[in-house]
Amino acid sequence: MKAIKVIKDMVATLLVLIFVVIAGISFFSAPKDRGLFGYKGYVVVSGSMEPMIQPGDFIFVKTGSYEDIKEKDVITFMGIEEIVTHRAMSIAEEGITTQGDANNVEDERKVQSEDFIGTYLMRLPYFGYFIVYLQKPLVFISLCIFLAGYLIFTYIVDTKREKKAEAEQL
Repeated sequence: MKAIKVIKDMVATLLVLIFVVIAGISFFSAPKDRGLFGYKGYVVVSGSMEPMIQPGDFIFVKTGSYEDIKEKDVITFMGIEEIVTHRAMSIAEEGITTQGDANNVEDERKVQSEDFIGTYLMRLPYFGYFIVYLQKPLVFISLCIFLAGYLIFTYIVDTKREKKAEAEQL
């Protein structure tokens, strides 16, 4: 019985830790923010980088220096109205020419140093859908209530078990 409780507590702790880390990365991912420990996270909404990156994926981006970008790196930058992740096709003094892997033409606008956010690191397939779902107010409030209820219930059950164990020892 104790082994099941230990496993349950470890899984719950791991899930909360993952949630907190990803929420932290998402929170510090605005274009002008430095990120959380140098990392930012974004939900992919278009198929311009398929098959490498799919709509609904959650990507991690490592912030870094604009000067360190090499041709063929996948970079994230501030586009005209949205954050974009595309491949660096060529690098010149006037900026970096980018293109999505699934696109037939290069992007019209060249990426400048002030637009650069970071370099693509990895993706969590489909996890972006979960992040978007959690951002809905009703879902977020429900999740908070559920977690609070779970913690209260666990505390009450553990307290009763401890009192029962103490009573049996007497």
